[in-house]
Amino acid sequence: MIDTATLWDKCLDDLRYSVKDNVFTMWLRPLSAHQEAQTLIVRAPNDYFVSYIKKNHLDDIQQLIAKHSQGSIEEVIVRVDNASHSAHTDDIAIDNDAQKSDSLFGEAAFTKEGLSPTPASQIIKNGSVSTNIDANMQHAALVDAADAKSLSYLNPDFTFETFVTGKSNNLAYKACFELSKRQSKNRHNPLFIYGPSGLGKTHLMHSVASRYVKNNRSFYYFTSEKFINQLVYSLRNNKIEDFKKKIKKVDLLIVDDIHVLAGKTKSSNEFLTLFADFTSGDKQLILASDRHPSQMTEFDERFRSRFSWGLTVAVEPPEIDTRVQILQKKATSFGMVLPKECALFIAQNVVSNVRRLEGALNQVFANANLTGAPITLEMVQYALKDIVAMRVQAVNMDNIRKVVAEYYDITVKDLMGRKRTRSIARPRQVAMALSRELTGDSFPDIGQSFGGRDHTTVMHGCDKVAQLRAADPAFDKDYKVLAMMLQAG
Repeated sequence: MIDTATLWDKCLDDLRYSVKDNVFTMWLRPLSAHQEAQTLIVRAPNDYFVSYIKKNHLDDIQQLIAKHSQGSIEEVIVRVDNASHSAHTDDIAIDNDAQKSDSLFGEAAFTKEGLSPTPASQIIKNGSVSTNIDANMQHAALVDAADAKSLSYLNPDFTFETFVTGKSNNLAYKACFELSKRQSKNRHNPLFIYGPSGLGKTHLMHSVASRYVKNNRSFYYFTSEKFINQLVYSLRNNKIEDFKKKIKKVDLLIVDDIHVLAGKTKSSNEFLTLFADFTSGDKQLILASDRHPSQMTEFDERFRSRFSWGLTVAVEPPEIDTRVQILQKKATSFGMVLPKECALFIAQNVVSNVRRLEGALNQVFANANLTGAPITLEMVQYALKDIVAMRVQAVNMDNIRKVVAEYYDITVKDLMGRKRTRSIARPRQVAMALSRELTGDSFPDIGQSFGGRDHTTVMHGCDKVAQLRAADPAFDKDYKVLAMMLQAG
């Protein structure tokens, strides 16, 4: 009989490929499960989670559990995990005590001196909010007295000084550095930064915010999901005007992953009112996305045109020289010495983004610390043998579908399905073209792997991608980035 942990892991693995990554991370990953007789109890952090899961995912969970348990589980129940309910409140569902505080917007207070000694009972961190009402109210009063100094988490390591520049990100760096100056005359509003995840967009935006703080100016930083969550909370509690009024007090508004707003009509419309306020006068708006505004076809034209009003800059996968510099700078910050040939080996085998590059470096350092071995090329090759092996195996149609779906913010199920909307059909054609180029599989084989399509459909898709690459430099760049990600690990 399969144990509960393995059963739940199998269910999550299946769910991962049927929903968007942000939905899986936000709603499904926090869940856990245990078995009581023939019933599986799915534990959620709070009542809001329970309601959402029942409405949107319970049917799928029940079907998957029935399949993987071979019918031994007769019922699935979703309920609040009592062990964590008193201490845990997700960003979406701020608990009743926390709602009594005006401080809804982040994890720590920043002043021009840096990170202030915020009362531990108030800090929102890692998805949890303390329920110490007095401390919350006291801190909210301090923030208001300081003219709403930025209440949003910043990574203190994300500064201009620690950012490594190269051809792939130099324009984005210069644009951010310029607008961070107190009296800059060359501001571009909004500044729109785009590119795949893990390349430094968030680093640059945190760097700008840190400079604003040093210049005694205020900011709010939101991921798009947190922004939506706060809007939902404010709308449901008739506090939307208070929410917008509080945001309008600051000098700089940053919204990361703005593409997540697509399809959320109320949230999008409320955002447009803030957009107007932060693109006029002395205020500044910075937006980030995984793609160029012109490719955000989920939005109507009024959004796409507004996103392009100011300056749009790309952050692309770093070239090998930049990757080597990133590794050596990171090693220095750890107080470690990384020989150049070792940095070059890592850079040659990890290409797709900076996060994976740093992850490989961390693996090398962990190996060195555990074994006491010096960092040599042989040691690095051994420490990263699994990464190198995965790189060799990365190019297959399953992985191509997964990478393309993540890149275009759709699901693998969408790619395999029959929908012909442009936002799905175009990524499907890209995935087919990449499969043809990188695997060498036949048109009929590719068609079968994409939901049993005819080989002529695959041929048409490949021809269409070739035409678009020749006519549209932005499209060609996206295609090349995807090919690089797939071939490099």
